[in-house]
Amino acid sequence: MRLFSIALVFVTGSAIASAAEPFEAFLESHCIRCHGPETVERDLRIDQLSRDFTAGLDGHLWAEIMERINAGEMPPEDEPQPTENEIASVIEQLDSRIRAGRDARMAARPPVAHYRLSRREYQNTVYDLLGVRYDPTQPGELNADPLWHGFERIGSQLSLAPSHVERYYRASEIVLSRAFPEKAVETQTVRKTAADIRYGGGKRQQAYLDRFGIKRPLRALIFPGRDLQALRPNWFGAGVAKSGLYRARMQISGVRPPGGQTAHLRIGKSTGEGTNEGLIELDILAPEDEPEIIEFEVFLEMPTNLEFNVVVTDIISRDKGGHHRNILGGSDYVFTHTSETTLLNPTGPKLFDEQGKGIFSFVLLDWIEWEGPIESEAERAKRTGLLPPHDATLEVITNHLQRFAQRAWRRPVTGDELRPYLHAYEAEREAGEDVLSAYQVALLGVLNSRNFTYLVEGDTQSRQRLTDWELASRLSYFLWSSMPDQALFDAADEGALNSDRLADQVNRMLADPKIERFIEDFPRQWLQLHRLGMFPPDGKLYPDYDVWLEASMRQEVVQYFHEVFVNNLPIETFITSDWTMANSRLCDFYGLPTPKTSGVQRVSLQPENHRGGLLTMGAILGLTSDGTRHRPVHRGVWVSEAIFGKTPPPPPANVDPIAPNPPESPKATIRQKIEAHAQNASCAACHRNIDPLGLAFDQFDAIGQWRTRERVDKGTGEDPLVDASGVMPDGRTFTDAEQFKQLLLEDNDQFLQAFVEHLCSYGLRRVLSVDDQEDIQAIVNEAKQNHYSLRDIVRAVALSELMKKR
Repeated sequence: MRLFSIALVFVTGSAIASAAEPFEAFLESHCIRCHGPETVERDLRIDQLSRDFTAGLDGHLWAEIMERINAGEMPPEDEPQPTENEIASVIEQLDSRIRAGRDARMAARPPVAHYRLSRREYQNTVYDLLGVRYDPTQPGELNADPLWHGFERIGSQLSLAPSHVERYYRASEIVLSRAFPEKAVETQTVRKTAADIRYGGGKRQQAYLDRFGIKRPLRALIFPGRDLQALRPNWFGAGVAKSGLYRARMQISGVRPPGGQTAHLRIGKSTGEGTNEGLIELDILAPEDEPEIIEFEVFLEMPTNLEFNVVVTDIISRDKGGHHRNILGGSDYVFTHTSETTLLNPTGPKLFDEQGKGIFSFVLLDWIEWEGPIESEAERAKRTGLLPPHDATLEVITNHLQRFAQRAWRRPVTGDELRPYLHAYEAEREAGEDVLSAYQVALLGVLNSRNFTYLVEGDTQSRQRLTDWELASRLSYFLWSSMPDQALFDAADEGALNSDRLADQVNRMLADPKIERFIEDFPRQWLQLHRLGMFPPDGKLYPDYDVWLEASMRQEVVQYFHEVFVNNLPIETFITSDWTMANSRLCDFYGLPTPKTSGVQRVSLQPENHRGGLLTMGAILGLTSDGTRHRPVHRGVWVSEAIFGKTPPPPPANVDPIAPNPPESPKATIRQKIEAHAQNASCAACHRNIDPLGLAFDQFDAIGQWRTRERVDKGTGEDPLVDASGVMPDGRTFTDAEQFKQLLLEDNDQFLQAFVEHLCSYGLRRVLSVDDQEDIQAIVNEAKQNHYSLRDIVRAVALSELMKKR
């Protein structure tokens, strides 16, 4: 929030300043005479403003000056105007210095720096520490992490307000109660057939089958607009079902109408009206006569009710009955096979055509089996030896607590540090609590310490490099989003990480299954995938869009990154390729052949598919849209940030939004309206660097569908043709997205530089500053020697000097 605003009067001067800062010439020419020693308009002397942008003493005033110039408000209309190039130059210079100063302040590190764990890191850490599953994203649990350009790990952003402390305390109570339950949790298995779920046991319906001589078993027909129970807590018998990991197996098949959508099954909590919040999303490709057994695992907070629901997005299924809630007449129908319609409700809407083919997509369930809560031997082993014996002495308690605190705090722990927690233990014992109950109070204190919730680097003696223990945590939270394992702890204890043996540990970490956390977390944050679905597409404009398509788009990005990482492909694969990772739903959306098996898989692309690389994925194109239309400027800003590592200056506060097309005017594209808007010199200064990066993708609409004409609701004439051509800031031209991507490949070194910077911000948990450039360049040089390969780049960052510095 601004403390106050200023008004500037700009005049033209004859003298051109020869100052250290390039923007001083502009200020001397246009500003100083009325905001300098001779005249002081509005109590502002620009010549006396601090040029120390790192200190940021007058940062708000410089930002105001930049905005006024950028908005075209100054100089006044009755004064000679600077050229477009002069405006562009001064805006770029001021913006870069303001940002550099802010980055330096964000990157500043006191003698002791604290970096709070993100919610996902907290979740992973309690699992790796105690083998306990805890979901901090559930309502009422930990607060959402603030983001900085998509990154949720930047230490300067992750504060901990007093109101949050109670939530962390409650979280640690939940974690300990699951780690050390009063009664051992028993895994149960329950199996429910279609007769159990749909027909209440099916005795009456089976009698019908016997009477008509039908030999096939009963099946549950799951169709759009109606829920079918998938799980009830009482299925596990008396008592309260325990929260934890559950494994489900079910035999299932699907019916797809000719030209319609693959049957899609959602399992989740009911929201009413035949829909649910999907925990599990499945494309059902198995045909009716060849059902498949599908197995999945899901963490459930018990007690919970789960429902089956078939999701319909294609017009064929919606228009042919998908909206009917009681399509089969309540529970009066009996279903076994599409060829046996004798016992279907004769008064209900038609299910099948004359050839026995389904009129809309639906799913056939034979049975489902639930097993849980599941706890592996490896998970139980994490807690082995943590609890002291029932008759433990204070010395034994101290030894146990010290071992636990050392793992939890990820470093050696002194006796003085333990003393408050031992005092808490002794107080509980004096109050009459038994050894184990009192000890868990001490454990609760350890988990609520800042040493657990934060990564702590440094000490009262200021130093430039990390200790081995600090480096172990930095590496593990970089590559695993969690605490070090025992091998990494041992290496730190031996002093092996600040030596040639570091490479052995990094290689081991890259090969560990926990690297999947990095593969999932980094691209999600780097590419700002949190923005996908932030503005849900208008259902009337984009009827084919649904939450499963959105989830499929998100999966495509992460699985694509996974494929590039695992195969150590060059990062140019992020720009263009002849393949992608897609499931059946996404293949339908992209117009690709339907895969023969369910799940995300590698599929080949042809030029006519207009896909390949990250930039033409539905997720990337959709996250820069507003739900009704595509936004070329926002797409350009995203490309500038994600691919080139440059955040353009913010737009002026008084920019008018793009107005709807007047009904009496010829239909105009958004591009044409932007070009008219950018005729103003102050607007054109920035738009010439941003717009081409977004206009290159104008042949994709707000949800990423390919098109040749832009749909314009109002106006005269037909919808106009799309123009995706453009001119790069350096003068190179392109005609469409494919040519644009080829130009990006020519700038591969610039992309590499930006990619390394994104990785380092992620790994260091801070904004980079000019002081980091030498180390960044060293990583870039090594990456070039390794042919720009992704896993080698990540390895180079992990082994870099920058990672060893505070």
